Amino acid sequence: MNEVNFMVDINLIGTFHVIKAALPMMKNRVDRRPASIALMSSQAGQVGIYGYTAYSASKFGLRGLGEALQQEVVADNIRVSLIFPPDTETPAFLEENKIRPELTKIIAGSSSAMPADEVAKIALNGIRRGNFNVTCNFDGIMLSIATAVLSPQSSYMMAFVEVVAAGFMHFMALYFQWSWYGTIERWFAQKKRR
Repeated sequence: MNEVNFMVDINLIGTFHVIKAALPMMKNRVDRRPASIALMSSQAGQVGIYGYTAYSASKFGLRGLGEALQQEVVADNIRVSLIFPPDTETPAFLEENKIRPELTKIIAGSSSAMPADEVAKIALNGIRRGNFNVTCNFDGIMLSIATAVLSPQSSYMMAFVEVVAAGFMHFMALYFQWSWYGTIERWFAQKKRR
């Protein structure tokens, strides 16, 4: 349980406190040009992944924070961006991979890691455009469409794509989910036979 507390404290509560400290200044800025708040979530904040219980919980929480916050600050010309990167090639990720459960590596391997500078470039472009959901690769786009539901959407084109593709993306999401559960069941069945 300490790992859950740590992850929630860092990823969710820490983010909340930074926003709480900065928001009064952002709301009272002299120039009324658009301002941005960026929240760094994860693809594991769009879909739960084996071995990431605490991490996914903390990153899913950012979505609720971002959705509610966007409603509260839109009148102040402040845009919230929720960034959903895949595994990102950083020194911390390399260290994490050393202790990551083997089953997590298999499941997470369905989406390849991206270079950190590429993730940063995509994130900054999404923030500049005022996108709420900022995805970094094709898998992220699919997850975003499959999980969009009531997320803020400022692009009519993307809203149209979400509505039209929702059924198909839900079907694809079920395929991946069933595949992951099948992998988990086979993994543990094989361990029992040993």
